[in-house]
Amino acid sequence: MSKTKYAIPNFFTSLNFLMGTFAIVLAPLGETKLLMPLFGGAERTALEWSAWLIVYSVLLDKLDGFFAKRLNASSAFGAEFDSLADLVAFGLAPAMLIFHGVRVLYHDWAQTHIVLQLVVLALYTLCSAWRLARYNVAQSDLKGWFVGMPTTLSGGWIALVWLLLWKYRDQLDPATIPWAVYGFHFLLGALMISSFYISKLVSRKSRFFNWFQVVNILIGYGCGLAMVFPEVLFVQIILYTGVGFAWGIIKRRSIQQGLGGV
Repeated sequence: MSKTKYAIPNFFTSLNFLMGTFAIVLAPLGETKLLMPLFGGAERTALEWSAWLIVYSVLLDKLDGFFAKRLNASSAFGAEFDSLADLVAFGLAPAMLIFHGVRVLYHDWAQTHIVLQLVVLALYTLCSAWRLARYNVAQSDLKGWFVGMPTTLSGGWIALVWLLLWKYRDQLDPATIPWAVYGFHFLLGALMISSFYISKLVSRKSRFFNWFQVVNILIGYGCGLAMVFPEVLFVQIILYTGVGFAWGIIKRRSIQQGLGGV
């Protein structure tokens, strides 16, 4: 078991890496309808598959960390592999999804703003790489907190925003939405390299709050794996991001003093 235990979290990291890779490959196919027997047999556009695969990566990323801790199977190799998988799944894949997704939904706007698209894409992917490198060398031992938005959370935001844009595309203003999407895309990049603290999902002193977390995690995994109700996942990510950053602001001084237990 001494060596086998390391294979379990690395297995989930490998799946995370592959889901991100497949998301990158599928995004340029745009509105092409694809049938994926391994994922329930539903027919969706390639861009929808790309977004849901990023959601799958978010779920898998949490599992590799969970098993690494439970099995005491953390390793230098696992940490580096996890960062590489995260860069693909939450750095490159979301950037490709937004780039190709906006070109499908708002083609005329995209044709006249290609430079803006490339600049924001470059900044977002660079911020993802910087965020992951900074975490490995300076923040991985910060108990209970992330410094800056985690790449996993950022990738989840982009996937869910795009799924909702696609679902409600006929009800949204095509003149303003692409500007808002790229503004938000830029904001996520800035938050990843910011110095704001955001709370991790860890056990708390309150039993009620712990159960609240568990129930929401189970709901999130159910909706994500079944690829249904992106609205529910969107509400969850809003709550976690808002409460997590707000609590980080409240506890900032004690965190910096090394007393910032969550």
